[in-house]
This record gives sequence, structure tokens and C-alpha cells, in this order.
Amino acid sequence: MEIKWITLERRKLSMPKRKKHIGFLILFLTFALTACDLVPITLDELTVDSSSLEYHIAEIPAEAQGLLDVPLPSCVQDLSDYHIAYVTRVIDGDSIEVEMDGQKEQVRYIGVNAPEYYSEERAAAVVAADLNRSLVEGQYVLLIRDVSDRDKYERLLRYVFSENGFVNAILVEEGVAEVKEYPPDTTCQYHLFQSR
Repeated sequence: MEIKWITLERRKLSMPKRKKHIGFLILFLTFALTACDLVPITLDELTVDSSSLEYHIAEIPAEAQGLLDVPLPSCVQDLSDYHIAYVTRVIDGDSIEVEMDGQKEQVRYIGVNAPEYYSEERAAAVVAADLNRSLVEGQYVLLIRDVSDRDKYERLLRYVFSENGFVNAILVEEGVAEVKEYPPDTTCQYHLFQSR
């Protein structure tokens, strides 16, 4: 009986080497998958540039203090570009208008896509917008930037957190938005896929 060896990169691997490679792969996958879980850390506990964080916390209006206790997933904990904004209007299931630093801005949620009003999915678009409205309208939100600042329509691209939690993920969990990858802004993509 002839033993056939699995070949990788045109090299025959002996049984001990193959076990070492499989062990390394299992260790790597275990580390990668556990690194993406929700970690009970809040904005108040983040360890980013302390002068920047202290400045932003000092500037938070009393009505927004609840944002300090919102759990942040590990995917955003290393991101340091964030702002507190007041939601003046919900545009649709994945876009809002906010007032930030005295100016109005439109914000597009990163990593998700909700049905459009002017399509065959109008009824689903209304449901998505209504849920979005119940989560954020008339409230302060935490906006966290990934890589890109704006899209081609000049909307801010952000992960959005309200006192209800991670809004992008809640829309996916509730089935009113789908996960959609928009490179290079993919830091929370795994977390959003887990929300389905």
C-alpha cells in the first residue's frame, strides 16, 4: 500500500510538519475569530489619546451622557476619529442628517444597505426608515470613522451608536438592512456579518 502525501506549494510535507501547519492554522483562526467579539468596553473606558478623549467627554451635552455607557464592539476600539452629533432628521434606513460642530451634515452608515424609497422595495424602505427613526431621531449619537471620511455624494461615512447600541448592527439584526462591504471601510464587517 502506497501512502500519498498532501502537497502544499509543490512540496511534500511529512506527517509532523503537516501537523505543525494544521496546528498553526487552528491557532491563527482561533485568535482571529475571538478578536472580533463584543468586548464590554465603553466610550468612557477607551484608551486613545487621552487629551483628545478628555476634550470630547468634557464637550458632551448632559442629554448625551448615556452614550458613555454604550458597549463598543472590539472592531471600533482602535479607531480614534469620533464625534458626538445630534440627529435632526432620518433620511432613510441607512442615512441620517446630524448637527455637529454647529453644522448640518448627512451621514451614511458604513457596512450596511437598506432598501431605497424609489424602488420596488418601497414598503421595506419605509420599515427600515421607521426603525432607524426610532433608534436615533432627536437623539445624540456617537459617530466613528473607519478609513474614508466621505462618499462620492459628500456624506460622512460612519459607524453610528445611540443609547440603543450599535445602530448599523441593529438594522441588520432586525432584518431591515443587509450587510454590504464598501472597501476600504471594512473594519467592522465581521461584526456586522455576525449580526445577521
